[in-house]
Amino acid sequence: MGTLPPRTTVVWRGRRQPVGELAGRLRLAWRPRLGLRSAAVTVYAPTYGRLRLVVTRNRHGNYECLATGELHADLTRVVERKLSRWSVETIFRDTKQYTGLGACQCWTDQAMVRHVALVLVGFVVLQQLRLDHAESVAAVKERWQLAIAHQGEPPPVPLRACPAHLRATA
Repeated sequence: MGTLPPRTTVVWRGRRQPVGELAGRLRLAWRPRLGLRSAAVTVYAPTYGRLRLVVTRNRHGNYECLATGELHADLTRVVERKLSRWSVETIFRDTKQYTGLGACQCWTDQAMVRHVALVLVGFVVLQQLRLDHAESVAAVKERWQLAIAHQGEPPPVPLRACPAHLRATA
């Protein structure tokens, strides 16, 4: 299961069209259990073959086209799978952006395993340093970096040459 880009060509009811165009033509029904509008159709994609296409509209009004090879998959099950994966995707994004998972330049397998282990330890530490459950990992990292950089000393007095709107962050 995955998301199809809007320009992916599909054939539905004998018409060849981009999936983004098809999404705009489908009549989406309100699904109270999911809290969104959606519709499911079976299409043929020249690149992937026959697919079950589930089109949803997110809270911003954008279409999301979810595709699965399970031609008889239930619409609700496909959407719930996508929603359940979101927390995993945000963890991968956060570990890449804030703890350096994507910065691995190791030449040996053992070094790569150690790098990933240390990245995950760093991520756990950032999670534990949260002051509030709603605080983001980025905010924790920034707070921690500023505390280390200042070493407990107050920040220096802003320069007069610094514009007034930047003095609070200088």
